[in-house]
Amino acid sequence: MLTALFLLAAAQAPEPARVALVFGGDVIPHGPVKYVARMHDRRDEDRVTLNSGGWDHVFGPLASVFKRHDLAVVNLESPVLVGRSISADPNAFSAQPTLLSGLKRAGVSVATFANNHSLDQDTKGIASTRRAMDDLELAGVGADVNEAAAWTPLIVERKGFRIAIIAVTRWLNTHQNKADKKLPHVPTIPYPSDPIIGGRSVKALTELVQKTSASVDAVFVAVHWGVEYADRPMVSDRKLAQRLIEAGATAVIGHHPHVLQPVEWMNRADGSRGLVAFSLGNLVSNQDFDDATGRKRDGVLLELVLERTAEGRAEVSSVEGVPIATENRLGSGKTRNVQPVLLDEEVSAVQERLDVLAQRDDRASKDERQSLAKRLALLKKRLARIGTVIAPAAVVAGRAQVPTHP
Repeated sequence: MLTALFLLAAAQAPEPARVALVFGGDVIPHGPVKYVARMHDRRDEDRVTLNSGGWDHVFGPLASVFKRHDLAVVNLESPVLVGRSISADPNAFSAQPTLLSGLKRAGVSVATFANNHSLDQDTKGIASTRRAMDDLELAGVGADVNEAAAWTPLIVERKGFRIAIIAVTRWLNTHQNKADKKLPHVPTIPYPSDPIIGGRSVKALTELVQKTSASVDAVFVAVHWGVEYADRPMVSDRKLAQRLIEAGATAVIGHHPHVLQPVEWMNRADGSRGLVAFSLGNLVSNQDFDDATGRKRDGVLLELVLERTAEGRAEVSSVEGVPIATENRLGSGKTRNVQPVLLDEEVSAVQERLDVLAQRDDRASKDERQSLAKRLALLKKRLARIGTVIAPAAVVAGRAQVPTHP
């Protein structure tokens, strides 16, 4: 009887409160990426786009991952404008609001917008970007219409969890913040060697994290930092990460190097810990377009599960990395393609095709088999490399699992 009562109680016990999040890397609308979107744009008889100006094609392969999470966050590395670019600088980024529409339709919930390209279209670009986000009801955090707004954390609620996101950058390009605090502003924590107008100190950021953590269940800090194309984080950034974790950050998510850097746990003095992903690589870009093996094509979608403990705290209970890669096929018109893809799905698709071709002896099938065998070897090499970077010696069924070190 007691056993029966115990089993009944266990069966009726509520599921632990949990919420699933995913974080992606840099979204960089290089010219060829925008070209691919335009080539895949489909319009109705009134010339209204049916697929976000073709961006549904670009982000489509990742939609299944974004949409299975309660919150999906990526880094928008470009201002968004209606019409032509304001800047004459060929290295200044810009994109149309259709890019944001494509992100949202793919399942992205939040775009962080604090990076070295936030001011590429001057302060008008920031105002335009935030307007476009509001129009599309895509949440944003980071550069905003004035200094106070730029430093205000974004707070969202999912499944009973209050989640805060803070976004800052340690770099700006040639443009600087204006002295007038009422003008559009980029939240910056500059390196001592590269001061920025309106920048704040590490102490000010840690105090913001500490204050914010007192009123929410979890705090995620997105930081644009480090050295481009470097495999390891800077010593000063590692120290900053530790201070943010100590201040109460649940996790720190890094961008800017455009290649993958380690994902690891950092301990707090009280014995708890927080997660740090120093760089998630590119989500989509035209970098390494001419190098099929290039590391700038590697990326990770970092999946986290937040779970409420018996004491009522929200903790990261599960971490996985979904390996992605930017496919970049040269050509013109619709033969030109730039797309981020899920590596495990690509490996499965190529293997399935090879299995079909194995039954054929004609010349065309043999040639295709040879080509696909080379592609499969490259995909597996990339998959192994991504696993080595974010979780040494742990790639399971195409998913790189982050070890939970004490």
